[in-house]
Amino acid sequence: MIDGQYKQLLSQHGLNVAQVLKKAQLPESLFLKHQINLTEEAYYRLMNAISTLVPDAQTALELATGDGIESFSAPIYAAFCSENGLKCIERLSEYKLLIGPVQYQITSNDDKVTLTLVSASGTPIASQFFVEGEFAFLVNLITKATQQTITPFVVTTTFEHLDAPFEKLLGGHVTQAATDTIAFRKRDLMRPFISDNQPILNYLEPELNKRLSELEIDDSFSAQVRSALAELLPAGESTIEDAARKLNIGKRTLQRNLHAEKTSFQKQLNSVREVLAKNYLQTTQFSSDEIAFLIGYQGVNSFLRAFSAWTGMTVSEYRKQAQA
Repeated sequence: MIDGQYKQLLSQHGLNVAQVLKKAQLPESLFLKHQINLTEEAYYRLMNAISTLVPDAQTALELATGDGIESFSAPIYAAFCSENGLKCIERLSEYKLLIGPVQYQITSNDDKVTLTLVSASGTPIASQFFVEGEFAFLVNLITKATQQTITPFVVTTTFEHLDAPFEKLLGGHVTQAATDTIAFRKRDLMRPFISDNQPILNYLEPELNKRLSELEIDDSFSAQVRSALAELLPAGESTIEDAARKLNIGKRTLQRNLHAEKTSFQKQLNSVREVLAKNYLQTTQFSSDEIAFLIGYQGVNSFLRAFSAWTGMTVSEYRKQAQA
């Protein structure tokens, strides 16, 4: 999920939003949607497009640490309202998948707390700007909430080096390694947050948990394909090429991702057609010809045969039963 405030954030820092979306091969209407969802691959394309088009590294840092970043989205604000830095990181870890395709792996002992960024797919994180921004965001958030300078004592990244403004904020302790990791002294993370606000947390967390549970219901690639097809079919677009274009990925990538989930494009297409056809029959008086067109069939006979295979009933029988 992508927060719609990205548009305002980019504009405030002098970026042309349309140019960013074009560079990222994303639809110009992306930020007009009520709920914005991107594949992991598309998310990193967006991050890399921002990195390419941002005027300089200092502006890139300001994108991650600017005034008001703590209120950028509900999961971030909930973390900002925690009692201390450790709880802040744990809360961000809990809700991270609502705002980005990574997870936090947290390990802790008496002296330090280590956080490793892990891509949701388990593959290497494909954006240096994202890693830089994530680490800078964490340091800035904890510093702002404690009103004390908090600096990590270990930072490792899979990239050869970080841009100078980011490395300076992180204390200059950045080395290349096999993981993207940041470690804090535990005593620093136990400093109380002046932004601690339990009433706000009581208000935010039920909704965040609801959104997280909805995300967990079906966060599969197959679900993304079905969602795309539900929009494409009424416009007469039903091919795998149409779906790949809608998702801004290649046809082979789409096929490979579906194969990884032990399914196929045809199975997902049939599933969406069946759901839409049943819905039309239950809620409208559309004829079989009209429904066939709306779910992407060239002729009504193909639709009638498919519907019988799905349900074991004719269209007339199903409609009569649905309206009984």
